[in-house]
Amino acid sequence: MRQATRNYFLAVLLFLLGIVEVVSGFVLWLVLSGGGGYMGGRGLASEATFLWSRGTWIDLHTVVGVTLVVVVVIHLILHRKWILRMTKRLGAEEIN
Repeated sequence: MRQATRNYFLAVLLFLLGIVEVVSGFVLWLVLSGGGGYMGGRGLASEATFLWSRGTWIDLHTVVGVTLVVVVVIHLILHRKWILRMTKRLGAEEIN
């Protein structure tokens, strides 16, 4: 696989994982906020859902978050030479 093709698929994967992470975070924060406290007479059996239960959203958010971190680390490893060259180049421009 060519380097450009690999970088493209890596960038698409990072984008998609980021979108899922943001959506699941907003669902957990805004739609299924876990206030706890007084539930207006509702028992534990009437757990709020939005497509899935809160527990499933939390699991999805956690798994995607860990996967996102792993893919970012792979991305940094694959681009380490470019990162080092740019750091040296920008450092040299600051000296001049």
